[in-house]
Amino acid sequence: MTRLQYRGVSYDNSLHQQPSAALVDHIYRGQHYSAALLHEAAKVDSTRSFHYRGQEYHHHSNAEA
Repeated sequence: MTRLQYRGVSYDNSLHQQPSAALVDHIYRGQHYSAALLHEAAKVDSTRSFHYRGQEYHHHSNAEA
């Protein structure tokens, strides 16, 4: 557990509610969505490259950094 502090006031982050995996219906910019508030990061596909402003980037693991 990490003790958090904001502007000199400490608080316990273990009391925070965790997002539910239950689906929630919502509308964003006229589009209807049904998704959970809790989500997991997508698996990294190291075979794909990312192009940004003329540069090509490839994923690398932290071990290579």
